[in-house]
Amino acid sequence: MLGMPAAGRAGKVTAAGTATAAAGRGLDGLRYVEVETARYCNRTCPWCPNGHSGARRTQQLLPWELLAKVAAELGAAGFAGFVALHNYNEPLANPRLHEELDLLRIAVPHGSPAIYTNGDLLNRDGLERLLAAGVKYVRVTRYPHRADVPPTEEALHRWLRQAGLAEAFSWVFGPVRQGLAARWRDEAAGALVEVIRPAIATYNDRGGTALVPLQAPQRTEPCQMTGTSLSVDYRGMVKMCCNVIPDSAPDHQQYVVGSVADATLAELWRSPVLGGWRARHAVADWSASPACRTCVQALPETRR
Repeated sequence: MLGMPAAGRAGKVTAAGTATAAAGRGLDGLRYVEVETARYCNRTCPWCPNGHSGARRTQQLLPWELLAKVAAELGAAGFAGFVALHNYNEPLANPRLHEELDLLRIAVPHGSPAIYTNGDLLNRDGLERLLAAGVKYVRVTRYPHRADVPPTEEALHRWLRQAGLAEAFSWVFGPVRQGLAARWRDEAAGALVEVIRPAIATYNDRGGTALVPLQAPQRTEPCQMTGTSLSVDYRGMVKMCCNVIPDSAPDHQQYVVGSVADATLAELWRSPVLGGWRARHAVADWSASPACRTCVQALPETRR
């Protein structure tokens, strides 16, 4: 499948969209879909599970037929939320990324593609190409070398200059939930680019798989992630949420909902196991998902 021309792939998806119209229904409440279409990440940050796991040092692409199936079902459902092509990977290291964006443009015409990247592989030409491909949200997180380094505006200016982006866009600087950011918005295209210098001390431990500077207290606030977002990993497995990583954390195997190869997105979204988590998380009950007890993840801005 990887050798098939992009146009041929898109044609197959268009046909599949008609065939799966019934399967695509039943996604009420879903606003954000994260599909990890590639495995590899070029970084090993200590505050990320990749920092002490070798699981993401090898590239592996989500089988094209599974991506096409997911896209067709979203399109048939008229999905109009964000479709993000990442999770624990670096999407710009994916050699197939722009073919995947072409697929989304045709198969999920009402969706908004999103890319979260560490920015190591990004420059002006690359950003302009993403925007031209229809990406509506680009988040560039410029991680520091150490967790105790506070975010500064100068660090943002320095990277923008290095990437050739300082003069290319009209950046607005200011605080965001994660730290400090340079933001540029294209009102006409409905696109937003954020370059964020994060405060690592605010990060959560991702269900006990990441080492963070401060251990979060027991969470007492409800979580809406299981009621608004769906996360698919590079194997095609749907997970409880984007914070779990079952391929490198054995305890997280219990948070796998099922495979997109064996069920429709609607069936997985409405499954009893995900429904059970959803009901408990709405009232801050973590008895069925102990990994959630120290998670302080807030809904990213794109999920509102």
